[in-house]
Amino acid sequence: MSNGHEQVDLVGRVVAVLRRIGTFWLGRPYYQQVLFVLAILLLKNAFDIELKNIQEAYLPGVQEFPRAVGYFSGSYGQVVIAAALGVTTTTQWVLLHVLLIITALTVSFWLIGRTGSTTRSFLILALAAATATSSLFVSIGKYDVITYLGAVILALSRTLPAATLGALLMASGNPEQSIIASFALLVLSFASEFRDIRKRAVAAILATTLTWLSVQLWFNVSGMTVSRIDLLPEYLAESLARVISYPGTAFWSWFGVGWLVVALVAVSVHRNSRSWVLLSLLVIPASVTVITADGARVFGMVALPSYLMCARWLSSRCISVVGNQQLVVGALFAGLVLLPSGITGPGWTFEQLFGVLARW
Repeated sequence: MSNGHEQVDLVGRVVAVLRRIGTFWLGRPYYQQVLFVLAILLLKNAFDIELKNIQEAYLPGVQEFPRAVGYFSGSYGQVVIAAALGVTTTTQWVLLHVLLIITALTVSFWLIGRTGSTTRSFLILALAAATATSSLFVSIGKYDVITYLGAVILALSRTLPAATLGALLMASGNPEQSIIASFALLVLSFASEFRDIRKRAVAAILATTLTWLSVQLWFNVSGMTVSRIDLLPEYLAESLARVISYPGTAFWSWFGVGWLVVALVAVSVHRNSRSWVLLSLLVIPASVTVITADGARVFGMVALPSYLMCARWLSSRCISVVGNQQLVVGALFAGLVLLPSGITGPGWTFEQLFGVLARW
């Protein structure tokens, strides 16, 4: 009997602590919340530079532009920007992408800041918990930053034209991936709680599909015969082996701390909506991830528009009781600080620093 009372008492204490944390966070000015999130992102995530791809694929692609020279030319957004700015060296490319990451996060924080105080206090934590946000730091120099920026605009902008522009920007980073992300958003719109995003999802599918068709036409004109789709069979076996060998690591990395948001959405929507939500957030991104062998990075980008839509709905419509606000925000805050990031592991920067320190 005493054990039961002790367990109840422990749960009560944990809930009380989480509510205090939530109260503290909800009372912070938005600029302090932004600074804290930035600090967490910088401290918790490994840094990696896409050195090989930059030198062997991306920069040569810029030098050959406007002719397409590889499947990576389909990520034309970074190519156009780099060509317009006259980027010719690895250092310039990395600096450009650091600026793009800063821009993407700034726009994200601005869009979140335009929501209500309670909504933005939850949304900024949900954004920081997203695997897609972590992946910005472990793939510096890659086109993901443009896809990320477009996905955030698609999900968080107030108007349909702005959302459509976000979809076009997202597609300039990765057309094929953006079509799947837009389709996942359309699937989410079949849940009764998200019917209001149907027009946005349809506009995104049209925008991303037209972009993909334009890229294919460009490839044909340039004499290109290889696309991302042609590479799928080459990596399928590797991806399946990775998931089967390390299922726990793979599943956790898909959302990381964001699993808390996904779980709350799944239990908060109507029973008839749950299958649509899970299809959008889990099944579709997981299928693409397993097929492409790109792991959590692709999962996070494909799921990002739907994930942010769900987080916004959860913060503005579901967490309506003050006690629940404090508890949920406190739990997400604690998870973001204490739990491992969805994308972990030392990258190129770590290897360089380790090599220097090892010689000492």
